[in-house]
Amino acid sequence: MPDMNIEIESYWELLALHKSLMAVKFDKNSCLREAQGSPYTGSLAFKVFDELVAASKEPQAKSWLEWQVADNTRIETELLRKHIQESGWWSDAGQDQKEKYVRDFMAPLVLNDEVFNEIINNC
Repeated sequence: MPDMNIEIESYWELLALHKSLMAVKFDKNSCLREAQGSPYTGSLAFKVFDELVAASKEPQAKSWLEWQVADNTRIETELLRKHIQESGWWSDAGQDQKEKYVRDFMAPLVLNDEVFNEIINNC
C-alpha cells in the first residue's frame, strides 16, 4: 500500500478535523455507531490530537493534555457506558477485547486508571 499523507494547511484546519471527529464519535444520536468504537477512527483521533498538541504553544499544549484525561464527569464516558450496556457482546468479551474497545471508543480521550478499571471490570 502506498504511503498516504494529507496536507493540513493550518492549525485551524487541524482543529476543524479534530472537532469533526469528536462530533462523529460522541454524538448521542449518531447513526454511525460503528465509527464510535472503531480502531481506525480511534487511531485517527489520536493522530489528530497529537498533531494539535505539537502545533500548540506551551500553555495551550498543556491545556490540551489536561482536557484529554477523562473521568466519570465527562459526557463521553457516559456515552461509553450506555454503549456497553446496549451491546450484546460485552459480557462475553475477553479482557483484552474490552480494554481495546474502551480505548478506541474514548480516543482521543484517555480514561483515568480508576474509571478505566471500573468500566472494564464492572460494566
